[in-house]
Amino acid sequence: MNTQLQPFTPPVSVRVGLLEGYERVTFRYTGRYRIETRSGELLREADASQLKWRVLREKSTPTKFLFSVLVASFTTREEAMALAEQFEDRGLQAAMRQIGGPIEIDGQIIGDNTLYRVQVGNFQIEEDARHLLAKLELDYAPRLVREVLTQSSGRLEMFDQSLEQHYESTDGFRLVPVEPESRLTILGVRMNSGFAYEPTEDRTYEGMIEFYVDHEGDIAALTEIPIDVYLRGVVATEMPVDYPEEALRAQAIASRSLVIATKSIKHLNDPFELCAHVHCQVYSGVTYENPTVTKAVTDTRGNILFNNGIVVDAHYSKVCGGHTEDVLATWMTPPVYAGKGVPCDCTGEMEVPDLMTESGARRWIQSRPKSSCNLDGIDLPVSRAYGRKHFRWETTLLRSELEEIILTKTGVDIGMLYDILPIRRGRSGRLMEVEVLGSLANLRIKRELRIRRQLSHTALESSSFLVEVLTDSQGNPMELVFTGAGWGHGVGMCQAGAAQMASRGMNALQILVHYYPDCKVEKKY
Repeated sequence: MNTQLQPFTPPVSVRVGLLEGYERVTFRYTGRYRIETRSGELLREADASQLKWRVLREKSTPTKFLFSVLVASFTTREEAMALAEQFEDRGLQAAMRQIGGPIEIDGQIIGDNTLYRVQVGNFQIEEDARHLLAKLELDYAPRLVREVLTQSSGRLEMFDQSLEQHYESTDGFRLVPVEPESRLTILGVRMNSGFAYEPTEDRTYEGMIEFYVDHEGDIAALTEIPIDVYLRGVVATEMPVDYPEEALRAQAIASRSLVIATKSIKHLNDPFELCAHVHCQVYSGVTYENPTVTKAVTDTRGNILFNNGIVVDAHYSKVCGGHTEDVLATWMTPPVYAGKGVPCDCTGEMEVPDLMTESGARRWIQSRPKSSCNLDGIDLPVSRAYGRKHFRWETTLLRSELEEIILTKTGVDIGMLYDILPIRRGRSGRLMEVEVLGSLANLRIKRELRIRRQLSHTALESSSFLVEVLTDSQGNPMELVFTGAGWGHGVGMCQAGAAQMASRGMNALQILVHYYPDCKVEKKY
């Protein structure tokens, strides 16, 4: 009888992009690793070392892309083809692209996230595609997409601090742990990808690490790990680790469901499925490893959120501000689960006005309703910071400052900014469309995230806000005061609300079915 142990194959693994756009990367490791090329050629068995290592880019050629404008996505081929034909009739080149597919775990098909995209135009110059995007913004919420024409190439150099070990490769490098306790720490990882100012921190990872040349010809790194290893790093970063255990369990199930539902429809041009940033979910490796989080992930192993037999893309936000938002009002990509926004209230006693009206939204934002995410006076970690900074917030910008931001973000010179008018609000009071009034031009901005980004240096905390224009003695606008509610897009589970619900005795399942109505949890591995 063959008693040889077979290697464990996790039912779900994920390839996670850890960093991109680095001229050099410095790291150190503990334990033993195999140093290989990315194609698997063994370069050295590396014993434990206290030395720092460095990866440098010697020379490289960036990726060449074809650019087009994504105008809409559909769950059926027929809808996508009909819209593509409408663009063709207008003399615009349009194509349908199929992404996603059946979702399989342990040989079992548990869902399907196939989407059909309609992409207009086909440009080798990005600026040409942006001109088309600007023309389509009034009728759609388009975004630029790119497809690889020729892949990047380059040579990387890797060496240790003593210069005794030195390797070069056009393929990139892979460090494979030989022992379960082996860990690799990358020094100076940028924490907030996409922002003008990015603080850095040292981040420690378990599992295999690859270094390679990214699309810009710079250095990038990725890892491939079992989903529950990934989730330990996600939950510990995305939610305060000293929140009640049932809130952490709810977070683990929501994060697991979101990964499984979306990992094959993101980063289609990349060698990884998910990034380690807020675009997907923030993953910090084992940097903030915590036994309570590990237990929450382990106890919920294989538990996934379903709606009518379909895996739920279970988005969540930090603080909803008292009411969550409809999925369909927020995302351009059709969701698998089109959940409706609900009051963030476990008692059912909170009075909520019609937040889609200006009068209702104004009363709501200017008050502090006793919702679950209003943590004022609640004995929970970070309650003071969340309650004061995020449940209700205020920020002020000089008129000239905001004019410059709008010009930089949109390319539109509106002249003197007179006002920002609300056009349409979602169920939570979040603005989904505004009109910026200027002396030279008016500007319509659609979609929650675009509004937040185009009216701020980085991003406003949420789009659930009111605007007050302060004028000088001659009546000229001088400052704009934004008063808002909540932190984040407001879709799905409110983390602060989940914390208070857990502190009041609700379990993870009760929390989840409150924020994701008509859903249930099933164990699939």
